[in-house]
Amino acid sequence: MTSLRESIIDFIYRSATAPAPVRKRLAPLGGAFFLGVILLGIAAALAADRLLALPPLGSWPASAILALPFLAAGVALWLWSVVQFVRAKGTPVPLNPPPRLIEEGPYRYVRNPMLGGVFLMLLGLGLLMRSWSLTAVFIPLFILSALLEFRLIEEPELERRLGDAYREYRARTPMMIPRLRSSRLLLCILPVFPAVMPTLKAPGPALEKIKLPPGFRIELYASGIEGARSMALGPKGVLFVGTRNEGKVYAVIDKDGDQKADEVLTIARGLNMPNGVAWRDGALYVAEVSRILRLDDIVNRLHNPPKPVLVSKAFPRDQHHGWKVIAFGPDGLLYVPVGAPCNVCEKKDGRYASIMRMKPDGKGLEIFASGVRNTVGFDWHPETGELWFTDNGRDWMGDDRPPDELNRAPQKGLHFGFPYCHGDILDASYGRNRSCADYTAPAIPLGPHVAALGMKFYTGTQFPAQYRNQVFIAEHGSWNRSRPVGYRITLVRLEGNRAVRYETFAEGWLEGISAWGRPVDVLVMPDGALLVSDDRAGAIYRISYTGP
Repeated sequence: MTSLRESIIDFIYRSATAPAPVRKRLAPLGGAFFLGVILLGIAAALAADRLLALPPLGSWPASAILALPFLAAGVALWLWSVVQFVRAKGTPVPLNPPPRLIEEGPYRYVRNPMLGGVFLMLLGLGLLMRSWSLTAVFIPLFILSALLEFRLIEEPELERRLGDAYREYRARTPMMIPRLRSSRLLLCILPVFPAVMPTLKAPGPALEKIKLPPGFRIELYASGIEGARSMALGPKGVLFVGTRNEGKVYAVIDKDGDQKADEVLTIARGLNMPNGVAWRDGALYVAEVSRILRLDDIVNRLHNPPKPVLVSKAFPRDQHHGWKVIAFGPDGLLYVPVGAPCNVCEKKDGRYASIMRMKPDGKGLEIFASGVRNTVGFDWHPETGELWFTDNGRDWMGDDRPPDELNRAPQKGLHFGFPYCHGDILDASYGRNRSCADYTAPAIPLGPHVAALGMKFYTGTQFPAQYRNQVFIAEHGSWNRSRPVGYRITLVRLEGNRAVRYETFAEGWLEGISAWGRPVDVLVMPDGALLVSDDRAGAIYRISYTGP
């Protein structure tokens, strides 16, 4: 049974990661199989009613009146789910899935709303046809078998293909029944509310809950930026924002210079996890999973974006830790990290678990640092020019092990320990007969599982002098810890070029075990204010200093 299950998982994985023509040929077969199972079950149930001479379930038209809400709700939920797949360039069949994890629409509330819609439609059909066998036998058996298939086959395949992104999503999202705080979904699928389904949004930012040091304030800079992640500042007050799961790149525009966005434009869509953005010489560089693209003269063409130019396609296609941050260093080279395609593993391909760099035209690609599990933020010390970066520690070593890291790379060729060492902790599988002393130690350990992402040295003059050249870090927050941590902005204090203290700067996105927001990136603006992106709230905040 195990080998058969693994063979099916492997078949789905190979199909889902195959070239588009192969996936499109296989998708109708998967759809036909699923529909055939349903039709065969319905036919068998109706035949059983006749053979057993069972009386009709209920009376007409009461059964029809009872059936219609289930049918309408099921169709609405199923269509809403399918729309999300189509928008992401996939089909409602696991053999041809979208190239990214879907977290929009009903998928914000449950992991498999499409199957939930099918269950509701079948229940409505059973009541409409007044069939005892269909309603009381086939439908419960179908629901049980479908849930088992999803749990034992589809979810392991999703975890294999999407890695931590799916594990994180699974940890916070129920399989089929939304949590009470997501009860709006129940209203959405009722037929009396079909018109509001496409417009449902997450609760707005609750900035009054954010705690800051005295003299600081936080304001909403921009909203309605679904999945806002990495940021890069261009000329004319244009802020570029990448996304992970939405496949979009935004331009956020402050037209009048009042430190608040006036317009949000989508300048690219349909991309494969375009998380990273970087600005240089009149062009915006965008990082997909396996490619670096460039949008030329984009500031002058915001309402008519140019076709992206391919800069490089030299990176692996793995989506597990495949999304990237990018930035140009003081040496004029574009730095591009490549995460490990796993929680912990050892790969012969040296590109994995590294930070690479190349010329702006894509030439001269080389590995700058190795042993880096997954960095999603880096910057250069404003005085020394040395690279500093965050790194996310491995999972499943316990609530408090290992720490995330802030690392310093003063030169090319250093190895930061992965997968052999996690900070000063030897890996149980890969660390045998090794010593953590052989690898570059973290500049300072951060909180365990806090998901330290974007980081920036504070180079502005608006904040008090004690913040100058200190490190701000956006902590996205844990997903695999019994009690959540992170969901905040932290500060690493430096003395010269040495990290000496790690402290909280801004918090309040996490309330108990529930978070209404998740900081992703930080950016120092020309006026010295600090921008913070939030992919859960779909917003960008502005933190400023107004005095004691």
